[in-house]
Amino acid sequence: MPPLASLLLAAQVVGATVTGTVPPQGRYYGRCTGVRVTSSDRAVPPKNMTFSSRETLDLVLSPRMRQDLQGDHLMELKIFTPRGFLYQAIALPFVGAAAKDARGRQAAAAPSRLVPGYPRPLEVQRLVAVRTSGTRGEYELVARLPVAGTSITLSSIYGTWSVQTFLDGQAEPCGPATRFTIRN
Repeated sequence: MPPLASLLLAAQVVGATVTGTVPPQGRYYGRCTGVRVTSSDRAVPPKNMTFSSRETLDLVLSPRMRQDLQGDHLMELKIFTPRGFLYQAIALPFVGAAAKDARGRQAAAAPSRLVPGYPRPLEVQRLVAVRTSGTRGEYELVARLPVAGTSITLSSIYGTWSVQTFLDGQAEPCGPATRFTIRN
């Protein structure tokens, strides 16, 4: 057997998993609760999570977390096309929510941070506490995904998209994927 074929066979055997098993979840899984998806002209997401490319300038992606994390962190949103290809990755450097001072004001986050793979420093966000339908509060960040005038509309990339959250450079996601539909 040629050496290249031996290497490929070994890689397939080592990387294989037993059918019916679930790979172990990373230590960050469960910290994120998903991503709230709305359009820039709506305050509330549509019930069926469907957005018209003709009516949507951009989508507002708000990844949510179960708890306030203190210190410097990095949330990465990976957005996948209807065919499962990575369309875009958005890095969101952030710090934990600040306690209010005696006057009721929150301290500002650091203005920007260098993130590997990005040519310029990115704005640092501060986690914002939000109310949910449950009894427990959550914290969120905000990112935008342009739709109008992008390859989404120019190449008619319509269908059900997904966005996945990753925390602090981990290979495993920190929560479930969120699905939404972009239609013509």
